[in-house]
Amino acid sequence: MSESHRDKVFDEEKRSDYLWCLHCERTYQRGKWREQGDLQMCPYQDCGGDAVIDAWDWEAIRDNKPEHPVVPETGKSYPMY
Repeated sequence: MSESHRDKVFDEEKRSDYLWCLHCERTYQRGKWREQGDLQMCPYQDCGGDAVIDAWDWEAIRDNKPEHPVVPETGKSYPMY
C-alpha cells in the first residue's frame, strides 16, 4: 500500500489511531483507505469522502464531543453536532 496522502499534506500531531470521515461520519483506522484511481478515499464503499481533506483526527472530534468513545465502533455513525 502507498504512503498516506493525508500525512503528506497535513503536518499535525497524531493524537489518535482513528480518523473520522466528514462525509459519512464514521471512523476508521488511520492508514486505511480505498484507492480510486490516484485518490485515497474513505474505506467505506458507500461513502464519497476522501481520506485526505475529509479525514479528521478522531481526538479532534472528541474535543467537541467528549461523550464519543476513545475507541470508536467500526461502522457506527458519530455525528459532530
